[in-house]
Amino acid sequence: MCLHSEWTAASSALSHSALLPCPPAEATGLALGLDRVWLDYANILALRALFFIPHGIVPTMSVEAEQSQSIDRQFEELLERLPAEPEARELVRHAYEVAKRFHSDQVRKSGEAYLEHPIAVANLLVDLNMDVWSVAAGLLHDVLEDTTLTGDELASLFPAPVPALVQGVTKIGRIHFDTSREHQIENLRKIILAMAKDIRVLIIKLCDRLHNMRTLRPLAPERRIAISRETIDIYAPLANRLGMVRMKSELEDLAMHWLYPEEYQALSNALAKKRKVREQEVLESIEVLKTRLAKFGHENIEISGRSKHFYSIFRKMRDTGQSFDEIYDLNAVRVFCDTEAQCYEILGQIHSFWTPVPGRIRDYIGMPKPNMYQSLHTTVIGYNGMVTEIQIRTHEMHRVAEYGIAAHWKYKEGRLDQSVDRRLQWLRQVTEWITEVGDANSLLDALRKDVFADVVLCFTPKGDVIELPAEATPIDFAFAIHTKVGERCVGARINRRMATLRSRLKHGDVVEILTSNSGHPSRDWLDVAATGRAKSKIKHWLKSKEMETWVADGWSALWRVLKERNIEVTKSELETYLEKLKEPFRLQAVEDVLAEIGFGSISPQAALTRMNPEWSRARRLAKKKSKARRQEELVSIEGMEDLQVRIANCCKPIPGDPIVGFVTRGRGITVHSRRCPSVARMQADPEDAPRLLPARWNVSEPIVSNVFLRIEAYDRNDLLMEITQEFSRQNIFILQCQTRSDKRKNIAVIRMEADVSDLRQVDNVLEGIRNVSGVVRAGRTNRFLA
Repeated sequence: MCLHSEWTAASSALSHSALLPCPPAEATGLALGLDRVWLDYANILALRALFFIPHGIVPTMSVEAEQSQSIDRQFEELLERLPAEPEARELVRHAYEVAKRFHSDQVRKSGEAYLEHPIAVANLLVDLNMDVWSVAAGLLHDVLEDTTLTGDELASLFPAPVPALVQGVTKIGRIHFDTSREHQIENLRKIILAMAKDIRVLIIKLCDRLHNMRTLRPLAPERRIAISRETIDIYAPLANRLGMVRMKSELEDLAMHWLYPEEYQALSNALAKKRKVREQEVLESIEVLKTRLAKFGHENIEISGRSKHFYSIFRKMRDTGQSFDEIYDLNAVRVFCDTEAQCYEILGQIHSFWTPVPGRIRDYIGMPKPNMYQSLHTTVIGYNGMVTEIQIRTHEMHRVAEYGIAAHWKYKEGRLDQSVDRRLQWLRQVTEWITEVGDANSLLDALRKDVFADVVLCFTPKGDVIELPAEATPIDFAFAIHTKVGERCVGARINRRMATLRSRLKHGDVVEILTSNSGHPSRDWLDVAATGRAKSKIKHWLKSKEMETWVADGWSALWRVLKERNIEVTKSELETYLEKLKEPFRLQAVEDVLAEIGFGSISPQAALTRMNPEWSRARRLAKKKSKARRQEELVSIEGMEDLQVRIANCCKPIPGDPIVGFVTRGRGITVHSRRCPSVARMQADPEDAPRLLPARWNVSEPIVSNVFLRIEAYDRNDLLMEITQEFSRQNIFILQCQTRSDKRKNIAVIRMEADVSDLRQVDNVLEGIRNVSGVVRAGRTNRFLA
């Protein structure tokens, strides 16, 4: 009878779960949430009845129910951190309920409930003091990408700007960086355009990326590396550009852990060995500094220590070639005060009792960094003769230094301060030309220079500040002022002295642009300009004035390559193929494609490969056929006819090299470069010297030849990319590339095989490579041998 009564009660509970004290799903918005918890409890009642569980024992909650309660607690803790306004909390609660409903059955690779990720992202946004719409969007940032919820449904559930923020983050996330290079660059384009519409999109994405990096371990090794590379190349520089230094540093350190595990561990061990000694030295310096500054009336200032981040140390060692023991600024002392005037007072007072190191004083208060960073920096011979870096700033400056643009966000209005909004002028300039650039490589090159590169701040004669990349010239300065100023530029004065348009601008230069109504851009300017904006405007002007010339040059370049590959195609067929290139290169007409080819923005080889992949194989067949030609047609040997002639493999001379012929025993004549070491040995040998004969090239037009190059450089990020860009600028096709890195010496050796048309092309590309930062030497070699 007891069993029957228990079972009846349990069955009733199962059949009439609405009788249980559970709030209706419609009231809470949790169609898949709390109601499931109560149904689980009903199931437990039935099981207890079935297995004779006494009433006095509290049933154990299911794993799913316990996990759900844990997530709810996490959200309630998040809610407590928000402002107390009921409307704000109601919006965020509604966002949580929708996210929970649609993510309820999803789990992460780690086994955790997926909902923990958006809650973590929302918490990071609260840490940055972002507005309530950003926090709500943070909770919802994955619903469009990973669930069945549509954009229209989201727009019906939430007020603006929440749906737009979620849409913006979704567009960025849909293409991943472990796919093709072009998809990577297209994703980068979307990031910049999304930033221009609402900078909050990028801030949400950065918080999303930071939490993903913190929880990267469960993924496969190749995914960890791909995501870390994307983070260190794209997201960390973007965080830095927005002044979010704390986030940038953590992203870099987390990425370094997976990209350079050996170096990370070695650095960790080295820092651990000296940590106690270094921390003690910093504490002693702080105490001495407090005591001495108190004598000047600064009793209430705050002083703390700052440790350099792992990746920052690693990059400095790599870029400078210094060992760990040679880096002395691993720690810095920070002094916080209330006003700018106090900052300068404290700087002078510190210099009165500790000797400053010459050339190590930086005033970022009078001239803030482009990412809004402000502080005074000085390096002194401090306590006990220890070289110490000291940073002096106000509390507000420190808040901006840590959180960047997020520190200026107005919570209630959901917008930026007007003064900070002006700081994003660079972003608007980038968006002016970013949609015009069709070639993926050109876009990435321009973004690296305009967005991610180090910058200089220069001034107009009236004192207006112009922000430019570190390699900028007066041409870039002119176009940054206005397109018309750039187009009419004829000269420049830098710091009141006449300067060439090729001059590199330095931090603090005062630049005056000289203009004339008869002035106009020239094609040479493209090699001088450093910014994507300037190059885009120059190309636009040139193409508008000389469109017919560039189209004709494009046709010529295509027919030349087709002839080299022995590909037969009619003009109408080629036009049909050219139609295929409009969309990938973001161009409107076939004439635009031809103009870009004639202009040099798109290489004819790359264009043909995109038109028809079969033509790549035709290129290899044409190359074999070209090599099989009798090489005696290329070279004339004085006094010799009808003898087999071959090009020596030891030096591989190309048309334009001074050459000499050597009569071999039974193998005809071998042609060497006059600079070949083998020729020097032959000349020194009495038996071989008479067999050397004068030779000359028998070539009247450019002919494709193989050349082998060897490059030595200090190893660093983007080295290979910058070197290959020089080949792209010369329209040189790279056949092979081998790299080797000596981590002990921090030297990279790169060997390349490429197709060139003449010696001038080789000289030009070598000159460009030697100008790449960090390159020690570059020259021709024999195949891939040293």
